[in-house]
Amino acid sequence: MTQNWQPANPVERRFAAAHEDWLRFARQRDARVLYWQTDAADCDLVRAFLGAQQQISNAVLGLNSPFEHADQYATAVANEIVEFYACRVDGSRANGIVADWTAPLAASESATRYLLELLHSLLQRHPDVFPGLVLLLVPQNGARDSAFERWLDAFLQELDHGPCRSDRIRIVLYGVAADPLPWLRGQRPQQVTLLRGRYQMQVLPRELVADSGERGPSGQFRRLFVELTETLEHADPARLARLHAAALQVSAAQQWFDQSAVVHLLAGAAYLKQGLRDEALLSYGHATEAARHAQAAAHPAGDKLVINGLFGEAGVHLMQQRYAAAARCYAEAAHGARDVHDGILAVEASRMQAWCLAKDRQCAHALDAGFDALRAGQWIEPALRSNSNLQWTVQWMLEHIPYTHERRDELNDWLTALYGANWPEAIEALPADEVSRRLATVADAQGAA
Repeated sequence: MTQNWQPANPVERRFAAAHEDWLRFARQRDARVLYWQTDAADCDLVRAFLGAQQQISNAVLGLNSPFEHADQYATAVANEIVEFYACRVDGSRANGIVADWTAPLAASESATRYLLELLHSLLQRHPDVFPGLVLLLVPQNGARDSAFERWLDAFLQELDHGPCRSDRIRIVLYGVAADPLPWLRGQRPQQVTLLRGRYQMQVLPRELVADSGERGPSGQFRRLFVELTETLEHADPARLARLHAAALQVSAAQQWFDQSAVVHLLAGAAYLKQGLRDEALLSYGHATEAARHAQAAAHPAGDKLVINGLFGEAGVHLMQQRYAAAARCYAEAAHGARDVHDGILAVEASRMQAWCLAKDRQCAHALDAGFDALRAGQWIEPALRSNSNLQWTVQWMLEHIPYTHERRDELNDWLTALYGANWPEAIEALPADEVSRRLATVADAQGAA
């Protein structure tokens, strides 16, 4: 941020506040570890801010290895750093950087000491690119794990007194833990900083609406909608009913059928969260009805809104174990999804229809719905099929159609059509990078054509 820059809206003001907190940690000369503590609403802002730091600075490395035990974790983090460097070699060379660093051989008596040796080697080889290093660690529940705290303590001990001691390496963690790293903070009060970030993200929507200066029915509707959204977090049935009615009054007067459907969907979710199932079912039903009006008016969102309303109705029926009623809603949703060739929604609706029919002991009809789900799977990109809800359908069908079943050949034909002749292996979930590679291959082939 330049010295003359001033935040111009509520989002920028929050990023500026996060940046000031970040700089405050940077100015603490003795600090080596930061735990950036927020509530759930603010955690997304911190995650986005730290993601931006990784994009604009080589010195911030995001490391996502899970923590199981000390040696495993230190080795996994070292491997991530080597991979980080390898992925950037070509880009660095294109920018005139001599990217010829190689990781030292792992000859240390501990994985943690080797990790420090690797970091020290990287800093020495590229002092201009890496004036320092901030290791952004996301070890899942590590901040509440005493073994993780002991590993951090051993890391700091090496950092302070080992052969590769350095004041140019720091560690950052973030999350919503109420009392993070309690033992380590007690052991190293000068080196471990707890930053309590408070950015009030929960009131951001209201501020954005207020800043917009929008007047008239649209401004009034937006303000009511934002307040209605807040009822998802606060159990106040009377306020929910009042805001629900007020927002509908505006959308109905303007004949905004799509917005009326969205209001009903939101109210249905809020009623459901408050345990008011009858009110939730009524709201979802009204959502479906309003969405049909939007559909009739050729609104582009009408089809999807109808499907969402039906899913909502089905969900309430499921909670009350009304499986036949839920199956009817899912069947109607599946029909709508097939009309717009939405593979994901069509598969999910038919899959849940099959599950509900099976619970209702309508086994033959359940299998028919399962085959409908497989048929809809044709609209899912082949590279995504084994990582989509289609895979759950496949597993369900394999469980309900054993080798001796009269429809087993039909199932085999569909699985071959969807996954190829080697479908028993192909239905296994793929790593994310392999999915990306396959999608890129398809895109390249389409571009060449």
